[in-house]
Amino acid sequence: MNGKLEIKRNREDFYRLQINDTDDYIEFDLTDIGLPEKILNASDNIFKIDSDYQKKIKEIDENCTDEVENLKQKLKLEKDKCIEMRKEFDSFLGAGSCQKIFGDANYYGMFLQLFEALEPHFEKMEIKLKKGKEKLANKYLNNTKDVL
Repeated sequence: MNGKLEIKRNREDFYRLQINDTDDYIEFDLTDIGLPEKILNASDNIFKIDSDYQKKIKEIDENCTDEVENLKQKLKLEKDKCIEMRKEFDSFLGAGSCQKIFGDANYYGMFLQLFEALEPHFEKMEIKLKKGKEKLANKYLNNTKDVL
């Protein structure tokens, strides 16, 4: 024994998503019981960030009549909100995922595009999750029937 802990994982336990035309991937651990919660929490937070952003844009338009200052405030707000959005997406995609996907670019609409691109993959992951749960249930239910 080499003193190293090894835990073997099935390839089916993961959903790999290739990013653009690179060899970079985002990998979702489908056995992680916290994954759905992470996605739902991030989704709620993203909705809140967007809602706050929309309100603040209106406030800037209502309170700042100087065109240059108005533009400066909006640009700062958009930059700050992009940073917040990156953190939320990275919370369930994995640290550095937004950097892999977008590089250094920041524009507010990119996150909506990302969510739309992810949606069909969430559906595929759900299908794989259901199959995995059925497989586990069958495996362990059959064993307990034999014991009883």
